[in-house]
Amino acid sequence: MELMNPYVLYIGLPVILVLAILTYGYRKKFKDGRKVANSELLEKTKYFKRRLLEFRFCSLVVIVSLVLALSFLLFILARPFRSKQTITEIHNRDIFLCLDTSGSMFEVDLEVCEKLKDFVNGLHGERFGITIFNCQTVTLVPLTTDYDYILDVLDQIEEACKIAIGVINNGDFYDTEDYVKYQYIIDGTITYAYDSGSSLIGDGLASTLFQFPDVKEDDSRTRVIILATDNELWGDPFVQLDEAAELCAKYGVKVFAASPEEVVDYDNYKKAVESTGGRLFTLSSKTMAKDIIKEVEKTDTSVLYKSDITITEYPEKLVLFVTICLCVHFVVSRRVRL
Repeated sequence: MELMNPYVLYIGLPVILVLAILTYGYRKKFKDGRKVANSELLEKTKYFKRRLLEFRFCSLVVIVSLVLALSFLLFILARPFRSKQTITEIHNRDIFLCLDTSGSMFEVDLEVCEKLKDFVNGLHGERFGITIFNCQTVTLVPLTTDYDYILDVLDQIEEACKIAIGVINNGDFYDTEDYVKYQYIIDGTITYAYDSGSSLIGDGLASTLFQFPDVKEDDSRTRVIILATDNELWGDPFVQLDEAAELCAKYGVKVFAASPEEVVDYDNYKKAVESTGGRLFTLSSKTMAKDIIKEVEKTDTSVLYKSDITITEYPEKLVLFVTICLCVHFVVSRRVRL
C-alpha cells in the first residue's frame, strides 16, 4: 500500500493520540448534587461494582471508537492506493490493405478479407488501414490500432462482396437493403463518366502509399501494402503501375499482391510487385491469403515496449470502518450517559 498524502498521518496521528490520552485522563470536578456519607458499603455491592465496570468499559469504548474513526478518516485523507506497472509490446509496423473493387475482383477481395480477420486479431500495436479503388481511391480506414473497428469494416466489405458475387454468378437481384450494403465498396470509387476508366492500379497503389504518415521523412517504421487486383487496367491512370511500384521501393514499402488465377500481363505485374521486395500470389494456390499473411509477418519489425502505470485508489473499506466506529461511538456514548 502506498499513500499519496502521507504527511496527513505524520501530523494527524500524534494529535489524535494526545487528545485521546488527555480526554481519557480528564475527570470532571464535582459541582452539582449532594455528597453521600458512608458510601463504602454501597461500593462493595455486586450491583455497584458491575455498573462501575460497565461504565468504565463503555467510556473506554467511546474513546477508542472515536480515535479509530478519526484515524481511519486520516487514512482516507492520505489517499491510499496501489500502483501496477504494465509493459506492452508494440510492433513498429504499418499495414495497408488496398482492394480493387471492380467487378472481376470480388472473389479475391472476399477471400483476403475473410483470412485477414485472424491476422488483425493477432496484431499487437501495429497500425492497420484499408483503402479501396476503381477509377478513384477511397480511404475506408486510416491507419489505426482500433482493431474492433477494422474487423467491423472487413465484415462489411465481406458482406458486400458476397452480395455482388450472388448477383454476378447466380443472377440474384438486389433488394434495397442489399443494394445499400453493396454500395459500401462502390461509393466514391467510380464517377460514371465514360472516360474515367476502371481498375486504375497505379493510382490506387500510389494513393495508398502516401496514406502512410511521414513516408518521405521517417524510415524507422516497417510499411507494407497488401494489394488485391487482377491488373486489368482500362483507362489512362495518372500513375502507371511500374511508377507506383518504383515509388514504393524508393520509400521502403513492400507490396504483397493477391490476384485471381488469370492475371493480365502477369510477368510485368509480377516484376513490378517483386521490385518492392514483395511477392505475387494468385487464387491458383488454395492458401493464397494465408501465404500473404505469413510473408507480411516475416517483414522486419522493430519492437517498442510501452510502460503504463495504473493507479487504483480504494477508500471504500476505510469509509465502512469509519461508519462502523461512529455507530459504535454514538450507541455506547448514549449508554454511558444513561
